Amino acid sequence: MKTRCRFRIPILRPAASPRFRLFCAVIAAVLAAMAAGCGDESLTAPDKCAVSVSSFPGRASIYLNSVNTNLVTPDTLYVWPGSHTVTLVLDGYRDTTLSIFLSEAGSVDLSVRLQGLPGTLGWLEEPEVGTDVFAVGFASLTYGCAVGENGVVYRTTDGATWLERASGFSEDLLGVSYPTQWRAWACGENGRIVWSNDYGETWDSLPSGTTADLHDICFVDIMNGWAVGDSGKILASSDGGLTWTPQVSGTTKALSAVFFLNTSLGWAVGGFVPGEGQVILRTSNGGQSWSVRPTVSNSCLRDVLFLSTTLGLCVGDDGLVIRSTDGGLSWAQVGNVSPTALRSLASWSTVDVWAVGGEYGGWGAILRSSDAGLTWYTFDQTDHALLAVDAVEASPNGWAGGEGGLLVYR
Repeated sequence: MKTRCRFRIPILRPAASPRFRLFCAVIAAVLAAMAAGCGDESLTAPDKCAVSVSSFPGRASIYLNSVNTNLVTPDTLYVWPGSHTVTLVLDGYRDTTLSIFLSEAGSVDLSVRLQGLPGTLGWLEEPEVGTDVFAVGFASLTYGCAVGENGVVYRTTDGATWLERASGFSEDLLGVSYPTQWRAWACGENGRIVWSNDYGETWDSLPSGTTADLHDICFVDIMNGWAVGDSGKILASSDGGLTWTPQVSGTTKALSAVFFLNTSLGWAVGGFVPGEGQVILRTSNGGQSWSVRPTVSNSCLRDVLFLSTTLGLCVGDDGLVIRSTDGGLSWAQVGNVSPTALRSLASWSTVDVWAVGGEYGGWGAILRSSDAGLTWYTFDQTDHALLAVDAVEASPNGWAGGEGGLLVYR
Protein backbone atom coordinates (compact mmCIF):
# COMPACT_ATOMS: atom_id res chain seq x y z
CA MET A 1 0.00 0.00 0.00
CA LYS A 2 1.30 3.40 -0.92
CA THR A 3 0.48 6.22 1.52
CA ARG A 4 -0.21 9.50 -0.27
CA CYS A 5 -0.27 11.82 2.75
CA ARG A 6 0.84 11.45 6.34
CA PHE A 7 1.76 14.37 8.56
CA ARG A 8 2.16 15.27 12.21
CA ILE A 9 1.68 18.86 13.31
CA PRO A 10 2.98 20.18 16.66
CA ILE A 11 0.64 22.99 17.70
CA LEU A 12 0.74 25.12 20.83
CA ARG A 13 -2.27 25.58 23.10
CA PRO A 14 -4.67 28.04 21.46
CA ALA A 15 -6.01 31.22 22.98
CA ALA A 16 -9.63 32.14 23.42
CA SER A 17 -11.69 34.17 20.99
CA PRO A 18 -11.14 36.33 19.04
CA ARG A 19 -7.54 35.20 18.83
CA PHE A 20 -8.73 31.59 18.85
CA ARG A 21 -10.89 32.17 15.77
CA LEU A 22 -7.88 33.58 13.92
CA PHE A 23 -5.77 30.66 15.17
CA CYS A 24 -8.28 28.14 13.89
CA ALA A 25 -8.50 29.89 10.54
CA VAL A 26 -4.73 29.71 10.14
CA ILE A 27 -4.48 26.08 11.24
CA ALA A 28 -7.42 25.13 9.05
CA ALA A 29 -5.66 26.68 6.10
CA VAL A 30 -2.47 24.77 6.93
CA LEU A 31 -4.33 21.49 7.28
CA ALA A 32 -6.25 22.10 4.08
CA ALA A 33 -3.04 22.83 2.22
CA MET A 34 -1.30 19.76 3.60
CA ALA A 35 -4.30 17.54 3.07
CA ALA A 36 -4.39 18.68 -0.54
CA GLY A 37 -1.56 16.22 -1.08
CA CYS A 38 -4.20 13.55 -0.80
CA GLY A 39 -6.27 14.93 -3.62
CA ASP A 40 -6.16 15.14 -7.37
CA GLU A 41 -4.28 11.88 -7.60
CA SER A 42 -5.33 8.41 -8.61
CA LEU A 43 -5.25 6.28 -5.47
CA THR A 44 -5.57 2.55 -5.14
CA ALA A 45 -7.72 1.48 -2.25
CA PRO A 46 -7.02 1.33 0.60
CA ASP A 47 -4.49 4.19 0.32
CA LYS A 48 -4.95 6.73 3.09
CA CYS A 49 -4.23 10.13 4.58
CA ALA A 50 -3.37 10.24 8.30
CA VAL A 51 -4.05 13.52 10.05
CA SER A 52 -2.15 13.43 13.35
CA VAL A 53 -2.23 16.46 15.64
CA SER A 54 0.20 16.66 18.56
CA SER A 55 -0.35 18.56 21.85
CA PHE A 56 -3.60 19.96 20.56
CA PRO A 57 -7.12 19.85 21.97
CA GLY A 58 -8.24 16.38 21.02
CA ARG A 59 -10.94 13.77 21.27
CA ALA A 60 -12.53 15.26 18.20
CA SER A 61 -15.93 14.44 16.79
CA ILE A 62 -15.70 13.74 13.06
CA TYR A 63 -18.01 15.36 10.55
CA LEU A 64 -17.96 14.48 6.84
CA ASN A 65 -19.47 17.09 4.55
CA SER A 66 -21.23 18.67 7.58
CA VAL A 67 -22.82 15.35 8.61
CA ASN A 68 -21.91 13.85 11.97
CA THR A 69 -20.32 10.44 11.38
CA ASN A 70 -20.78 9.54 15.08
CA LEU A 71 -17.08 8.71 15.15
CA VAL A 72 -14.63 10.18 17.66
CA THR A 73 -10.86 10.33 17.18
CA PRO A 74 -8.70 8.37 17.21
CA ASP A 75 -10.59 6.50 14.53
CA THR A 76 -10.67 5.75 10.83
CA LEU A 77 -12.87 7.51 8.31
CA TYR A 78 -13.60 5.92 4.92
CA VAL A 79 -14.36 8.25 2.03
CA TRP A 80 -15.29 7.65 -1.56
CA PRO A 81 -13.81 9.37 -4.61
CA GLY A 82 -14.83 12.99 -5.04
CA SER A 83 -14.55 16.25 -3.08
CA HIS A 84 -15.00 16.09 0.68
CA THR A 85 -14.72 18.34 3.70
CA VAL A 86 -13.73 16.68 6.96
CA THR A 87 -14.34 18.73 10.12
CA LEU A 88 -12.78 17.84 13.46
CA VAL A 89 -14.80 19.33 16.33
CA LEU A 90 -12.22 19.39 19.08
CA ASP A 91 -12.85 18.97 22.78
CA GLY A 92 -10.10 18.68 25.37
CA TYR A 93 -6.29 18.42 25.51
CA ARG A 94 -4.97 15.25 23.99
CA ASP A 95 -2.99 14.07 21.01
CA THR A 96 -5.47 12.93 18.40
CA THR A 97 -5.18 11.08 15.12
CA LEU A 98 -7.61 10.63 12.26
CA SER A 99 -6.83 8.17 9.48
CA ILE A 100 -8.72 8.80 6.24
CA PHE A 101 -8.95 5.89 3.79
CA LEU A 102 -10.11 6.02 0.21
CA SER A 103 -12.60 3.19 0.03
CA GLU A 104 -12.26 2.54 -3.69
CA ALA A 105 -9.99 3.42 -6.56
CA GLY A 106 -10.31 6.93 -7.90
CA SER A 107 -9.30 10.45 -7.04
CA VAL A 108 -10.23 12.56 -4.03
CA ASP A 109 -9.96 16.24 -3.22
CA LEU A 110 -9.87 16.47 0.57
CA SER A 111 -10.19 19.52 2.79
CA VAL A 112 -9.69 19.23 6.57
CA ARG A 113 -11.04 21.88 8.97
CA LEU A 114 -10.75 22.38 12.73
CA GLN A 115 -13.62 23.59 14.83
CA GLY A 116 -13.80 24.09 18.60
CA LEU A 117 -16.71 23.75 20.94
CA PRO A 118 -17.18 27.18 22.61
CA GLY A 119 -14.81 27.64 25.50
CA THR A 120 -13.33 24.14 25.39
CA LEU A 121 -9.96 24.90 23.85
CA GLY A 122 -7.88 25.48 26.93
CA TRP A 123 -7.56 27.73 29.94
CA LEU A 124 -5.68 31.01 29.81
CA GLU A 125 -3.48 32.12 32.66
CA GLU A 126 -3.93 35.67 33.85
CA PRO A 127 -1.06 37.60 35.47
CA GLU A 128 -0.57 36.55 39.07
CA VAL A 129 -2.41 39.03 41.28
CA GLY A 130 -0.10 38.55 44.23
CA THR A 131 -1.92 36.81 47.07
CA ASP A 132 -3.48 33.35 47.23
CA VAL A 133 -7.03 33.07 45.91
CA PHE A 134 -9.04 30.58 47.97
CA ALA A 135 -12.50 30.88 46.41
CA VAL A 136 -14.12 32.03 43.17
CA GLY A 137 -17.80 32.77 42.58
CA PHE A 138 -19.70 33.87 39.48
CA ALA A 139 -23.27 35.07 39.16
CA SER A 140 -23.17 35.33 35.37
CA LEU A 141 -20.75 35.18 32.46
CA THR A 142 -19.48 38.65 33.35
CA TYR A 143 -19.93 39.28 37.09
CA GLY A 144 -17.65 37.44 39.47
CA CYS A 145 -15.62 37.67 42.67
CA ALA A 146 -12.48 36.01 43.95
CA VAL A 147 -11.42 36.12 47.59
CA GLY A 148 -8.32 35.05 49.42
CA GLU A 149 -5.33 35.74 51.60
CA ASN A 150 -5.43 38.65 54.05
CA GLY A 151 -8.98 39.57 53.15
CA VAL A 152 -8.21 40.28 49.51
CA VAL A 153 -11.18 40.61 47.12
CA TYR A 154 -11.04 40.76 43.34
CA ARG A 155 -13.97 41.75 41.18
CA THR A 156 -14.73 41.39 37.48
CA THR A 157 -17.58 42.79 35.41
CA ASP A 158 -16.52 41.32 32.09
CA GLY A 159 -15.42 37.84 33.14
CA ALA A 160 -11.82 38.45 32.08
CA THR A 161 -10.23 41.45 33.80
CA TRP A 162 -9.93 41.68 37.58
CA LEU A 163 -9.72 44.69 39.92
CA GLU A 164 -8.74 44.49 43.56
CA ARG A 165 -11.28 45.81 46.05
CA ALA A 166 -10.67 46.39 49.75
CA SER A 167 -12.71 44.20 52.07
CA GLY A 168 -11.53 46.20 55.07
CA PHE A 169 -10.49 43.03 56.94
CA SER A 170 -7.19 41.22 57.39
CA GLU A 171 -8.45 37.66 57.93
CA ASP A 172 -8.09 35.17 55.10
CA LEU A 173 -11.37 34.84 53.18
CA LEU A 174 -11.85 31.15 52.39
CA GLY A 175 -15.26 30.88 50.73
CA VAL A 176 -17.53 32.96 48.51
CA SER A 177 -21.11 32.67 47.24
CA TYR A 178 -22.45 34.84 44.43
CA PRO A 179 -26.04 33.80 43.56
CA THR A 180 -27.02 37.15 42.02
CA GLN A 181 -24.80 39.61 40.21
CA TRP A 182 -25.48 42.41 42.68
CA ARG A 183 -25.16 40.54 46.03
CA ALA A 184 -22.34 38.30 47.24
CA TRP A 185 -21.17 36.80 50.54
CA ALA A 186 -17.76 35.58 51.71
CA CYS A 187 -16.52 33.84 54.87
CA GLY A 188 -13.16 33.21 56.47
CA GLU A 189 -10.95 33.07 59.50
CA ASN A 190 -12.16 33.87 63.02
CA GLY A 191 -15.81 33.54 62.01
CA ARG A 192 -15.63 36.42 59.56
CA ILE A 193 -18.62 36.82 57.23
CA VAL A 194 -18.80 39.75 54.83
CA TRP A 195 -21.21 40.77 52.09
CA SER A 196 -21.52 43.12 49.14
CA ASN A 197 -24.69 44.71 47.80
CA ASP A 198 -23.09 46.56 44.90
CA TYR A 199 -21.69 43.95 42.53
CA GLY A 200 -18.62 43.29 44.71
CA GLU A 201 -17.48 46.90 44.76
CA THR A 202 -17.67 47.40 48.56
CA TRP A 203 -17.91 44.94 51.44
CA ASP A 204 -19.30 45.07 54.98
CA SER A 205 -19.01 42.69 57.93
CA LEU A 206 -21.92 40.66 59.26
CA PRO A 207 -22.11 39.19 62.80
CA SER A 208 -21.65 35.41 62.67
CA GLY A 209 -21.70 34.65 66.38
CA THR A 210 -18.61 32.44 66.19
CA THR A 211 -14.83 32.78 66.17
CA ALA A 212 -14.31 29.43 64.44
CA ASP A 213 -12.68 29.56 61.01
CA LEU A 214 -15.39 29.30 58.34
CA HIS A 215 -14.20 27.49 55.22
CA ASP A 216 -17.16 27.70 52.85
CA ILE A 217 -20.45 29.50 52.34
CA CYS A 218 -23.43 28.74 50.10
CA PHE A 219 -26.50 30.86 49.35
CA VAL A 220 -29.26 29.38 47.19
CA ASP A 221 -30.99 32.76 46.80
CA ILE A 222 -30.70 36.25 48.29
CA MET A 223 -32.14 35.14 51.63
CA ASN A 224 -31.10 31.57 52.48
CA GLY A 225 -27.52 30.55 53.12
CA TRP A 226 -25.22 28.29 55.14
CA ALA A 227 -21.59 28.50 56.27
CA VAL A 228 -19.38 25.68 57.58
CA GLY A 229 -16.07 25.54 59.38
CA ASP A 230 -13.86 24.14 62.10
CA SER A 231 -15.09 21.69 64.75
CA GLY A 232 -18.18 20.76 62.74
CA LYS A 233 -19.52 24.32 62.83
CA ILE A 234 -22.61 24.96 60.66
CA LEU A 235 -24.41 28.32 60.58
CA ALA A 236 -27.64 29.11 58.74
CA SER A 237 -29.28 32.39 57.72
CA SER A 238 -32.78 33.03 56.36
CA ASP A 239 -32.55 36.83 56.19
CA GLY A 240 -29.78 37.37 53.67
CA GLY A 241 -26.96 36.95 56.16
CA LEU A 242 -28.03 39.63 58.62
CA THR A 243 -28.30 37.01 61.38
CA TRP A 244 -26.91 33.51 61.70
CA THR A 245 -28.15 30.54 63.70
CA PRO A 246 -25.95 27.55 64.70
CA GLN A 247 -27.12 24.13 63.55
CA VAL A 248 -26.25 20.78 65.12
CA SER A 249 -23.94 18.99 62.67
CA GLY A 250 -23.36 15.79 64.61
CA THR A 251 -19.60 15.96 64.10
CA THR A 252 -16.59 17.76 65.55
CA LYS A 253 -14.51 17.31 62.42
CA ALA A 254 -13.55 20.37 60.39
CA LEU A 255 -15.93 20.99 57.48
CA SER A 256 -14.34 22.23 54.27
CA ALA A 257 -17.33 22.64 51.94
CA VAL A 258 -21.10 23.01 51.87
CA PHE A 259 -23.52 22.76 48.95
CA PHE A 260 -27.28 23.27 48.88
CA LEU A 261 -29.40 22.47 45.86
CA ASN A 262 -32.43 24.27 47.27
CA THR A 263 -33.62 25.51 50.66
CA SER A 264 -34.12 21.92 51.89
CA LEU A 265 -31.52 19.60 50.39
CA GLY A 266 -27.88 20.12 51.32
CA TRP A 267 -24.55 18.42 52.03
CA ALA A 268 -21.35 19.26 53.88
CA VAL A 269 -18.00 17.45 53.75
CA GLY A 270 -14.62 17.67 55.40
CA GLY A 271 -12.22 15.93 57.72
CA PHE A 272 -9.18 17.67 56.31
CA VAL A 273 -7.31 17.88 59.63
CA PRO A 274 -4.64 15.12 59.64
CA GLY A 275 -5.85 12.02 61.46
CA GLU A 276 -9.51 13.07 61.59
CA GLY A 277 -10.75 11.01 58.67
CA GLN A 278 -13.34 12.22 56.18
CA VAL A 279 -16.90 13.16 57.02
CA ILE A 280 -20.04 13.52 54.87
CA LEU A 281 -23.20 15.18 56.17
CA ARG A 282 -26.65 15.36 54.58
CA THR A 283 -29.83 17.28 55.35
CA SER A 284 -33.27 17.21 53.74
CA ASN A 285 -34.85 19.92 55.91
CA GLY A 286 -32.59 22.92 55.50
CA GLY A 287 -30.24 21.84 58.26
CA GLN A 288 -32.77 21.47 61.07
CA SER A 289 -31.18 18.05 61.35
CA TRP A 290 -28.05 16.61 59.76
CA SER A 291 -27.16 12.94 59.33
CA VAL A 292 -23.61 11.59 59.15
CA ARG A 293 -23.27 9.35 56.10
CA PRO A 294 -20.93 6.35 55.67
CA THR A 295 -17.58 7.20 54.09
CA VAL A 296 -15.60 5.16 51.58
CA SER A 297 -12.01 6.38 51.94
CA ASN A 298 -9.51 7.75 54.44
CA SER A 299 -8.57 10.66 52.17
CA CYS A 300 -9.94 13.97 53.35
CA LEU A 301 -12.67 15.62 51.28
CA ARG A 302 -12.28 19.16 49.95
CA ASP A 303 -15.47 19.89 48.02
CA VAL A 304 -18.97 18.60 47.28
CA LEU A 305 -21.28 19.25 44.32
CA PHE A 306 -24.67 17.87 43.33
CA LEU A 307 -25.84 17.82 39.72
CA SER A 308 -29.40 16.82 40.64
CA THR A 309 -31.34 15.72 43.70
CA THR A 310 -29.81 12.27 43.37
CA LEU A 311 -26.42 12.60 41.64
CA GLY A 312 -23.51 14.07 43.62
CA LEU A 313 -19.71 14.20 43.63
CA CYS A 314 -16.97 14.85 46.17
CA VAL A 315 -13.25 15.40 45.58
CA GLY A 316 -10.32 15.33 47.95
CA ASP A 317 -6.72 14.48 48.66
CA ASP A 318 -4.79 11.93 46.59
CA GLY A 319 -6.92 12.83 43.54
CA LEU A 320 -9.93 11.13 45.10
CA VAL A 321 -13.39 11.28 43.50
CA ILE A 322 -16.43 9.69 45.11
CA ARG A 323 -19.95 9.62 43.70
CA SER A 324 -23.51 9.21 44.96
CA THR A 325 -26.59 8.29 42.95
CA ASP A 326 -29.12 8.32 45.81
CA GLY A 327 -28.99 11.90 47.01
CA GLY A 328 -25.94 11.42 49.21
CA LEU A 329 -27.30 8.61 51.34
CA SER A 330 -24.48 6.35 50.16
CA TRP A 331 -21.25 6.90 48.24
CA ALA A 332 -18.98 4.86 45.99
CA GLN A 333 -15.39 5.52 45.06
CA VAL A 334 -14.79 6.47 41.43
CA GLY A 335 -11.05 6.34 41.96
CA ASN A 336 -7.92 8.39 42.44
CA VAL A 337 -8.12 10.17 39.11
CA SER A 338 -5.22 12.59 39.61
CA PRO A 339 -1.76 12.33 41.19
CA THR A 340 -2.44 15.53 43.14
CA ALA A 341 -5.10 16.71 45.59
CA LEU A 342 -8.39 17.84 44.06
CA ARG A 343 -9.78 20.89 45.86
CA SER A 344 -12.80 22.27 44.04
CA LEU A 345 -15.68 21.29 41.73
CA ALA A 346 -17.94 23.20 39.34
CA SER A 347 -20.49 22.20 36.71
CA TRP A 348 -22.32 23.86 33.86
CA SER A 349 -24.75 21.05 33.08
CA THR A 350 -26.01 17.82 34.59
CA VAL A 351 -23.09 15.91 33.06
CA ASP A 352 -20.23 18.39 32.50
CA VAL A 353 -17.94 18.97 35.49
CA TRP A 354 -14.62 20.69 36.18
CA ALA A 355 -12.29 19.70 39.03
CA VAL A 356 -9.14 21.62 39.96
CA GLY A 357 -6.36 20.99 42.44
CA GLY A 358 -2.70 20.85 43.21
CA GLU A 359 -0.24 20.95 46.09
CA TYR A 360 1.27 24.17 47.39
CA GLY A 361 4.57 24.82 45.68
CA GLY A 362 3.66 22.46 42.85
CA TRP A 363 1.69 22.48 39.63
CA GLY A 364 -2.04 22.84 39.24
CA ALA A 365 -4.41 20.41 37.55
CA ILE A 366 -7.65 21.00 35.67
CA LEU A 367 -9.71 17.85 35.09
CA ARG A 368 -12.90 17.40 33.15
CA SER A 369 -15.72 14.88 33.17
CA SER A 370 -18.41 14.78 30.51
CA ASP A 371 -20.37 11.88 31.99
CA ALA A 372 -21.35 13.21 35.43
CA GLY A 373 -18.14 12.16 37.12
CA LEU A 374 -17.82 8.54 35.98
CA THR A 375 -14.65 9.14 33.97
CA TRP A 376 -12.11 11.97 34.07
CA TYR A 377 -9.20 13.22 32.05
CA THR A 378 -6.61 15.93 32.66
CA PHE A 379 -7.73 18.84 30.54
CA ASP A 380 -4.98 21.33 31.34
CA GLN A 381 -2.24 22.21 33.82
CA THR A 382 -0.98 25.42 35.40
CA ASP A 383 2.34 26.40 36.97
CA HIS A 384 0.81 26.78 40.44
CA ALA A 385 -1.73 24.92 42.55
CA LEU A 386 -5.39 25.68 41.86
CA LEU A 387 -7.65 25.97 44.90
CA ALA A 388 -11.05 26.98 43.52
CA VAL A 389 -13.17 26.82 40.38
CA ASP A 390 -16.59 28.06 39.34
CA ALA A 391 -18.78 27.87 36.25
CA VAL A 392 -22.11 29.26 35.12
CA GLU A 393 -25.03 27.01 34.28
CA ALA A 394 -25.62 26.31 30.57
CA SER A 395 -22.26 27.82 29.56
CA PRO A 396 -18.87 26.12 29.25
CA ASN A 397 -17.09 29.26 30.49
CA GLY A 398 -15.19 28.73 33.73
CA TRP A 399 -12.82 30.47 36.13
CA ALA A 400 -10.27 29.19 38.65
CA GLY A 401 -7.98 30.71 41.24
CA GLY A 402 -5.13 29.49 43.33
CA GLU A 403 -1.67 29.83 44.78
CA GLY A 404 -0.01 33.19 44.24
CA GLY A 405 -3.34 34.67 43.18
CA LEU A 406 -3.23 32.84 39.86
CA LEU A 407 -6.48 33.42 37.99
CA VAL A 408 -7.24 31.34 34.91
CA TYR A 409 -10.27 31.33 32.67
CA ARG A 410 -11.39 29.86 29.42
